[in-house]
Amino acid sequence: LSSSLLYTAGLGSLVTLGATAPNPAFTTMCTTFGLAGICGYHTVWGVTPALHSPLMSVTNAISGITAVGGLLVMGGGVLPTNSVQALAAAAAFVSFINIFGGFVITQRMLDMFKRPTDPKEHNYLYGIPAATFLGGYGYAASQNMADIHQMTYFAASLCCLG
Repeated sequence: LSSSLLYTAGLGSLVTLGATAPNPAFTTMCTTFGLAGICGYHTVWGVTPALHSPLMSVTNAISGITAVGGLLVMGGGVLPTNSVQALAAAAAFVSFINIFGGFVITQRMLDMFKRPTDPKEHNYLYGIPAATFLGGYGYAASQNMADIHQMTYFAASLCCLG
């Protein structure tokens, strides 16, 4: 009963927010915030304590979404032209550092548990889909395909979530 009431209150508040939203941007931000909260909750609390530290290191890759947001706000220019774009560039840069550091720390932690009899890993093979993805995006963008940017943002976000 308490779970049912909790869900009812949550869904009722979402309907109220949707009905009284000042503009579409507000509902979009609420949706993004809600989905991020749910993904984070299930990602962090759904694992055993022994895997918590490596998982937290990998979830730094979620910063990729922040990086994509920073790139969006930059507006496609090479250099920032105002303070908002400069802050977006700084956010993207810090996110990229966090992503790289998260993967380095994760690899170090996983290497501590390797046995000499474990098979060799071939992580460099992930460069094949990455190069294909980036090449396809570059080609589509050079051909002025308008919808490619939104789908690329979506694909990059999904890759960051796993």
